[in-house]
Amino acid sequence: MSLKKKVQELKRDLILEEASKLFQNEGYENMKVAELASNVGVSVGSIYTIFGSKENLYNNYILNQIDYYLEILENEIKDVNDPYEKLQILTNIKFQAFMSHKNVLHLGVNHPLFYINTYNITDEDDVMMHVYKFISENIMEPLREKVKTSKTSLEMTLLYDSISTAMVKYWVIVNDDLLQKSDELVESFLLLVENR
Repeated sequence: MSLKKKVQELKRDLILEEASKLFQNEGYENMKVAELASNVGVSVGSIYTIFGSKENLYNNYILNQIDYYLEILENEIKDVNDPYEKLQILTNIKFQAFMSHKNVLHLGVNHPLFYINTYNITDEDDVMMHVYKFISENIMEPLREKVKTSKTSLEMTLLYDSISTAMVKYWVIVNDDLLQKSDELVESFLLLVENR
């Protein structure tokens, strides 16, 4: 890798690190690219050259957060054998992630979970597809065997994602304690996948 390319990557990482702080503190709407540029010591034009738009900068922030929480999930479940406990850990981590980033969820771009549209589920290299595969293989497949469902592990993963995302949307609207809904989500999900 050339020195110029390394410098560009370093600049990108520094911008993204500072943007993460601003998104978390200010929220999407209030985060100013000019403030970001000033904080990092680059021009506004440099930020747009690297990221293209504020939306793309935000998407990159979200993708970094997804990677961060996937790493936490991997560490938390690595020594856990019980698939029900793994599902509960997944739910708690997901809900804690949303709760700690609530300020960022209040976007002015159509709905509070704008980022959900930033990935391409059919792309094997996509971050979310990587997350879905990890959850399918490490949580849903062992759970599928335990509950004796006819659903595939990927089907279970996508069903879980839909239900948990719906609960997060509801939480954003009513502003109650999302972690208190963790057991309810797990119970609802299991009722949907178990063959009875």
